[in-house]
Amino acid sequence: MSSSPAASSPSSAPAPSTALTRVRREPRRRLVALAVAVAVGLALASVHWLGLVAAGAAASLVAPTARRGVAYALGVGVLALVAFAVSLGPAAGVLPGMRPVIYVAVAAALGLPLLGSLARWVI
Repeated sequence: MSSSPAASSPSSAPAPSTALTRVRREPRRRLVALAVAVAVGLALASVHWLGLVAAGAAASLVAPTARRGVAYALGVGVLALVAFAVSLGPAAGVLPGMRPVIYVAVAAALGLPLLGSLARWVI
């Protein structure tokens, strides 16, 4: 029984899984990565609106499937809306009367993370 050189070469070994693949496969790692992605994304969104795109991209990248990535991005958008309403404090009661402006805020909070979630379809 002689071993062939091709069988023992490093190129025939299975490729090691990437860190992102491990995060997508293991629920505990995925939960931690999602929490970090949401926290960093919402922190960025408090500074600039592109943070919502980054939050959607980061949240969707840790999702096991592309469809779940879209759901994670929508969840980030809902959390951004809740954070916005909480940051207004007592003034949040007048939001229903500000219809044109609130439509833009809701559309941006849901649409921009969805735009970011397109990263999951690429990577």
